[in-house]
Amino acid sequence: MSRFSAVPVAVLAILFGSLLFGSQRLLGDQPTDGTDGIWHPVSAVLGGKELPKEFRDSVVLKLSGDQYSVTVNGQPDKGTCVLDFSTKPHRMTITGTVGPNMGKTLLAIFELTKPDLLRVCYDVTGKAFPTEFKSAPDSTHYLAEYRKELPKGAELSGRVLNVPDGDAIELLAANGKKFRIRLNGIDAPEMNQPFGSQSREALSLIVAEKTVRVVTQGEDRIGQVIGDVFFRSDTSDKDEPEVHLNDHLVAKGLAWHFVRFAPDNSKLANSEKQARESKLGLWAGSDPVSPWDWRRMEAEKQK
Repeated sequence: MSRFSAVPVAVLAILFGSLLFGSQRLLGDQPTDGTDGIWHPVSAVLGGKELPKEFRDSVVLKLSGDQYSVTVNGQPDKGTCVLDFSTKPHRMTITGTVGPNMGKTLLAIFELTKPDLLRVCYDVTGKAFPTEFKSAPDSTHYLAEYRKELPKGAELSGRVLNVPDGDAIELLAANGKKFRIRLNGIDAPEMNQPFGSQSREALSLIVAEKTVRVVTQGEDRIGQVIGDVFFRSDTSDKDEPEVHLNDHLVAKGLAWHFVRFAPDNSKLANSEKQARESKLGLWAGSDPVSPWDWRRMEAEKQK
């Protein structure tokens, strides 16, 4: 596992951040536009070996203005970057200033394969620029690709393809992309938990195959889009007021207000209070267990 240490992924995040935040330290005549946002690795190969998904999932890169920060397994990493657009492929020289790569210099090549995808290949020894986007077995080259997270407040619209559980939907967006949407601020019973199947079936009856609108609130660690979802009972009537699905589920006793992630949402808090008092849905049970407590107990059983 020494080949899969935090350093290479952290370095790649630095590469990525330095490229996209619009660094003014450029060589060549081509400018780079500033791009704020949050980015996630989708593939990473070191010395011909794919890094584990759980390791890639530990990396989050945040860009804002001329600043970037990377967290890798809870460890921060920051640095500077010089971009050279005069070469083909383009080059970058990275110097770590904070974290495990402080004082180190790495050499890399990069290309934007799509507006929201970046491919980078670098030599982790810092001895020479790679000449192609390849990580051969036993080489010191690291090849990775990142995708851009949808910004907070972005909107998606599309058809609900599937309802995997009581607080998530799978969406086919109007742009043809598929997204798994986790409903913001709520937590439904797990599928192996009492009322779990009823919660999922109720959600499916409400939105399956319907067109919905999603206002994004970021992503979770496994790549689900966190969102507020809105729907109309009659999708053909554009004058019908939209229903906030997240709150609707809590008000019907189909989910909890997830206080940990939405502590200041008074609307969800009030909806849960009224559902409890009216003994709706899951609150009709004698002693309902919250999903987060259920997950904790299940994890303890596994130990």
